[in-house]
Amino acid sequence: MPQHWSKYLAVWSIAFAASFGSSYAQPIIAERDVLQICEAFSRKAPEQMPAIVRPDAAKNFVGRYARFSDRLRGCLSASEREREPNSVTFLIQNTQYESYWRFLTDSNSVQRISIERFRPVTLADDEPWRAPFSATLAPIRPTIKTGGIKVDPDIRGGAIQKGDQKTASEAKNTDKSLENAAQDSRTDTRIVEFFYATNRKESDTPPDVEGNPQPTFTSGGPPVYSLNGWTAVSGYTGERNPDLSVGIVRVRVPEGHHIGNLELPPDLKLFGFKLRRDTTDPTKHFTIRSIEKTDEAKWIKTLASTKKKKALVFVHGFNTKFRDAVFRAAQITWDLQFRGTTILFSWPSRGDIADYLYDKESALGSRTAFLRVIDDLYKAGYDEIDVIAHSMGNLIAVDALSNSAATRSPKAIAQLIMVAPDVDRDMFVQGISGAAKVTKGLTLYASKNDRALQLSKRIAGGVPRAGDVPDAGPVVLPGLWTIDVSLIGDELFGLNHNTFATTRNVLNDLAILLMEGKPPPRLIEVRGFPEPPQKATYFRYIP
Repeated sequence: MPQHWSKYLAVWSIAFAASFGSSYAQPIIAERDVLQICEAFSRKAPEQMPAIVRPDAAKNFVGRYARFSDRLRGCLSASEREREPNSVTFLIQNTQYESYWRFLTDSNSVQRISIERFRPVTLADDEPWRAPFSATLAPIRPTIKTGGIKVDPDIRGGAIQKGDQKTASEAKNTDKSLENAAQDSRTDTRIVEFFYATNRKESDTPPDVEGNPQPTFTSGGPPVYSLNGWTAVSGYTGERNPDLSVGIVRVRVPEGHHIGNLELPPDLKLFGFKLRRDTTDPTKHFTIRSIEKTDEAKWIKTLASTKKKKALVFVHGFNTKFRDAVFRAAQITWDLQFRGTTILFSWPSRGDIADYLYDKESALGSRTAFLRVIDDLYKAGYDEIDVIAHSMGNLIAVDALSNSAATRSPKAIAQLIMVAPDVDRDMFVQGISGAAKVTKGLTLYASKNDRALQLSKRIAGGVPRAGDVPDAGPVVLPGLWTIDVSLIGDELFGLNHNTFATTRNVLNDLAILLMEGKPPPRLIEVRGFPEPPQKATYFRYIP
């Protein structure tokens, strides 16, 4: 063989060996393995870890971080963040916490697992990253009761606790590294977080949220699931509550979500009766991650801390259960890519067609609670408040704002957006003039094909509704931007979730209105009617 060919062969062999060796040394652990490890750890069951983890590594990991496992229940997602020749770091999202785990590996197995840092997940995203306690630290101490809430001393004081064997210099470096780590993206970017206020009664069933998290702390009463002392609840019923309950909801939007859709598990029905709902799959369906309540003072304080001084209040319609309202608020927030603060105002609807009259009375009785929410937003420093009211929710918003306009301290808002209002047409015309005094803009989306509205019209004895479009045309009033969206389909913001999927431009129109406050036409699909040369009196959506 010629000498130069021998040199080429030698160089190629070395390069191949180096490449093969590097590839061979790469960690072999995948996201599904990490989630299985996380689940076994939360149960303190090293024997349940996948075979890829060496038995001694599994046992040592669970033993070292045993008292940390209760906080990391509900293993929801794992995403790879850093990969080296013999290690890989994953960001793990739990129901109430997020943490970074490092896996040391050889070519065949995981030899060691360590938790690098963790923090509770909060709406404001302002909790510092902390170094976890380990078996080498001081013995477990009793919890310290501070301000009525039991706080674990291992996480109360910050990243490095008293009793840690690190030097001051090491502690400073660790704090710096944790500060840098806090700049990483949030665990799961498909989480929608928003506030809620409701005058429904709280459900008396135990909390049923994804992952079934265990109580982290207690305060002499109900279980508390987060560092801020807010209490996890299972939800709210359709019964009325004379007081207002407030809190935060976190919802996960599935990977396959289509704009306008509300992906939920299909119901199994027989002769029109719902027998059961199929199992929820977080990758395919909207899922509630947590519902947490607090007192109104702390709620206002948290609202003020978000630094987002533009708010969107969503008021749902007739025949809507609390969880359905939560899903719809999450979908609207996600699809609009709303950058301000969303607040769901959920009034006591029983979520049953047969309870139309009950819902109507509940709506009328919710006007004061609605204005209380608007007042809380002012207290929190919000300078721009928009309201989207759907169906019977307009009975609350329009009448409340109209009555407020006549008081000495009216509650002013920016945009009042009325979607298929299920309100007596004559009452609407009378009330909208008052609401106009405390709003910068009034928009009415009306439709002659909205099924929910047609049902309401039948139940109400055929009395025309403000959101309907009869042959004579929709409601047209000075200062009211009316848009006929009949051609988009048979449902607006309802829960049959198959209409808006192909009508993205309607959501675009709504998004422009919220961002810029511009009058129609905002899109080329929205055109004045009658057409020129006649003077347009309202607008139509033409797909």
